[in-house]
Amino acid sequence: MISAETKNIMKREFKRILERKTLYLLIIILPVFISLLYVFIYKNELVRDLPMAIVDQDHSSISRLVTEYVEASGSMKVAGYVNSVEELKDGIQSGIYQGGFLFPRDMENDIKKGKYSSVIIYKNTSNLIVGNMILKDAMTIVKTVSAGALIKKLRNKGMIYEQAIKIANPITVDANSLYNPNYSYLNYFVPGLLAFTLQLIIMISAVIVISSEFTHETFPELLHLSGHKIYKIIIGKSLPHLLFHSATIILIIGIIMPACNIYPAGSALLLILFFILFAAACLMFGIFISSAFHDQMFATALALFINMPAFIYSGYTYPIWAMPAAHRFLANLLPFTHLISGFFKIFRMNAPAYLILDESLIMGAFIIGGFILSVAAVKIHIKKYYKNA
Repeated sequence: MISAETKNIMKREFKRILERKTLYLLIIILPVFISLLYVFIYKNELVRDLPMAIVDQDHSSISRLVTEYVEASGSMKVAGYVNSVEELKDGIQSGIYQGGFLFPRDMENDIKKGKYSSVIIYKNTSNLIVGNMILKDAMTIVKTVSAGALIKKLRNKGMIYEQAIKIANPITVDANSLYNPNYSYLNYFVPGLLAFTLQLIIMISAVIVISSEFTHETFPELLHLSGHKIYKIIIGKSLPHLLFHSATIILIIGIIMPACNIYPAGSALLLILFFILFAAACLMFGIFISSAFHDQMFATALALFINMPAFIYSGYTYPIWAMPAAHRFLANLLPFTHLISGFFKIFRMNAPAYLILDESLIMGAFIIGGFILSVAAVKIHIKKYYKNA
């Protein structure tokens, strides 16, 4: 049961949140606005029609066939014909093209004579996703045309089609892309960016929860309301913020994401509960900073400093196990890292609840540890305050 003192502090905190426009906008309006912004940026989901250049030195039926396949693919389009590799590279540097195909001279004649030939694929790997997409689809096209050319040659020698197929494709590959088969940016980037934004907003708003009381010299009033029980202050001031953040999470996951065709593979309820646990962990992390450092500018700067590397350390763009040991240690000190681990399992893999038990326990440790440290930090400050008074 919540004590009367804690309820009074909660009422006071609700009033403070609603009366302070900056805090109200930060906690309620900004997350919704950023959610919609991310969705609109990535609404097309997939990268399509990457502009490609053709360097055709062969002018053969095979080079024309490959070009037709490129034009027919959904990921690439033929944006121009150039006369040299240098011209192709200049086009990539200027942003006209993202890659290109070079068909060397006498390519078709060499193939007919039984000699090896090659199609050279150029790709702009300054963007890894674009570069990998070009390579994947270009290799598929070239292999398809190559197999077709070999089958035609074998058929001309009198071999039946079934035999020719077995020789041209002795090993078939059946690839199954799990958990994001369409390589959708909308389903990949948006939820992770939203989670990172939530952590940033929650911590920045939390760093003023306690420090503002000392800054505005209202802490004695708060202490009186709590009956001089520091833990009641921490609970009473935390719960209103957690309720607002929980409402925001429910709005984003339960309404905005489905309205924008973003659906979790697993349970939406489990995802919401996990995000609320994450919000509580971030909140207590921020409140500890607020309790330990009463200079609001410094506390805010510290929260920003802690959050800036969170996305990099989370394993979202680079696997944690591949990082140096010191960086893996730092990564595990951030709630966002553990959120992403559990998020992948729920949102993409439809994993059962017991598979996120470790992440949930770590979130719980952040909450309990943050609470204990916050109470201790406030007590230390009160002792110093009365000692100097």
